[in-house]
Amino acid sequence: MEVKVTSSTILTSPISHASDVPLTIFDRFALNLHVAILFAFTPPTSTNTDIISGLSNILVNFPTLTANFSTNSHGRPCLTVGGSDGGVLVVEATVSSKLEDHLPLTPSPDFRLLHPEVNDAKHLLQVQLNRFQCGGLVIGITSHHRVADGQSMGSFIVAWGKMVRGIPVDPLPVYDQKWLKPRDPPLVQFDHLGTEFIPLSPQPNEFKATPVYADPSEITNMLLHYTPEFIMRLKAHTNKLNTEKQTTFETLTGYIWRKVTIARQLDDEEGTMLIVGVNGRRRLQPPVPSEFFGNLVLHAYPKTKARALIEGGVVMAAEIVREAVRATGNDYFRSFIDLAEVYRDSDLVACHEKRGNVLSPNLEVNSWLGLGLDVVDFGGGGKLCGISMTWEHYEGLSILIPSLSPDGDVDVFVSLFEKDAMRFREISHSLD
Repeated sequence: MEVKVTSSTILTSPISHASDVPLTIFDRFALNLHVAILFAFTPPTSTNTDIISGLSNILVNFPTLTANFSTNSHGRPCLTVGGSDGGVLVVEATVSSKLEDHLPLTPSPDFRLLHPEVNDAKHLLQVQLNRFQCGGLVIGITSHHRVADGQSMGSFIVAWGKMVRGIPVDPLPVYDQKWLKPRDPPLVQFDHLGTEFIPLSPQPNEFKATPVYADPSEITNMLLHYTPEFIMRLKAHTNKLNTEKQTTFETLTGYIWRKVTIARQLDDEEGTMLIVGVNGRRRLQPPVPSEFFGNLVLHAYPKTKARALIEGGVVMAAEIVREAVRATGNDYFRSFIDLAEVYRDSDLVACHEKRGNVLSPNLEVNSWLGLGLDVVDFGGGGKLCGISMTWEHYEGLSILIPSLSPDGDVDVFVSLFEKDAMRFREISHSLD
């Protein structure tokens, strides 16, 4: 793939006076990295000028995306909005090939050319507009996870598209953080130190984290497609043995977990754990508005032994996922909020920062279902024809992505060692 950058510019912050926005406990827990995603559109599309103008205008409603990381007068991490080092990087590029030559958007190392570099990126939001020979467009977006979670970024991208098309942006993002108020007195009911954050003074047996690193060349990415018919068959298989129906997320997540465990050929008694993102907006009571912009996600950690997972089938796997996710409810989120009050000035380090780039025997599953990504529209008359990750060197990551079929298909991104991926492909659509 030949990609030629034709221009690069910085959209400055819409805020004229610099102000500091403290990072919340959820921001500090979020991954300290940029997340990259691609959106492909068939021609005709809106012009680059119109898309960039829409971005500039919508940033008035999403000012934290133009911020930069800093520390406030108390030495605590924060976002500085309106500072001279902020803004959004916008790159324009041309691609010598036709878009159709790259469809479907199956993850490829070449796709990293379609968005700005994420390592040591200066700007928290980066955009690259890639014009293909045929007139097709791929918009590569990278955003820093400590500014916003998946739901927030989905809302932003949908709103950006509305702005380009001249459609009123409604609802607008919400920044009110009254839900972050701790209880009086604060009550930390769960072991967040050792689960979300590394204990401040761990005892020898209290926290063990040995990062595992692998050569990126040993890790491959794949995108699997699951039809509504296949998902219905999975659900029928699980629901007939349960009084309560399993969701698509629970069923498909349990299914992928079990199949990956088989492909990895783990020892029978080896433990395997899922790391599953749980959105706190619907968990907290009273609920936080879905329009809240920022981070409000924790993890659930379903776990079992490899043999039990394999022999229990997808029924057992889905049930373990369900129970762990449901246990991460209002009490857990409130306890986490109170943790911020108890350790207000402490230098908390998220446990996942000690993982390395290999999760095996564990698996992380995130869901992009329901984030609105499949309705992103930048105008011009063309169609959204692809949503994809680019290429990950992180073994054990899986993401559920909405397919663009109106029937409810789901695409599943999976990153595994090549040797495990070969076995996984062979069994990825088997109901056994």
